[in-house]
Amino acid sequence: MPDPLRHLSLFAEDAVSDIRLIAYDYAAARTASNRTTTGGRFGGPGVGFGDRATQFAVANIVGIVEHYAEQALIDAGCNPKKVRTWGDKPSAWKKAFGVDIEDAEVCPSFTPMRGYYEARNAIMHRRGELTHSQRNQDVYVRLAAARVQRVGYDIVVTESTLHACADVCVHCVEELDKTTKLKNGIAT
Repeated sequence: MPDPLRHLSLFAEDAVSDIRLIAYDYAAARTASNRTTTGGRFGGPGVGFGDRATQFAVANIVGIVEHYAEQALIDAGCNPKKVRTWGDKPSAWKKAFGVDIEDAEVCPSFTPMRGYYEARNAIMHRRGELTHSQRNQDVYVRLAAARVQRVGYDIVVTESTLHACADVCVHCVEELDKTTKLKNGIAT
């Protein structure tokens, strides 16, 4: 029987697998698309703040972590309406699992993951430009924790950003999954 402290839950394993699949598929697609010119304000491949394929890959990877966390909370009995945003999830996690996931000793990848989540929101809502509600110091700190660069209100998303995002998000799922086992009596 697998050791639950060293092995992920099935749902976390699926999340990690999906993150790795997106990163792998992105790399294959990126290699093929480098032969063509990217349209838009910032020119061809490798120029500017990042092409939409790179942005979408980052957004999808972060979305997997959000889905994992939301599902873990719902499975623990949380009201789905109370765990819709990342702003809601840390307090719900503490209530459901007795763990402060914003504590860097418990979940060191959580803050950088939140930076990628802010990047995801800029990507999905403003094509890579921070929304008006994101233009504040808290968001800038999260982006910096993820090492996501900004040029004015535009975020810079490159291939290396995508790979760093995938690594951080895999670690975040693993760390979050471990905290669910601590509450469930598997470890003390």
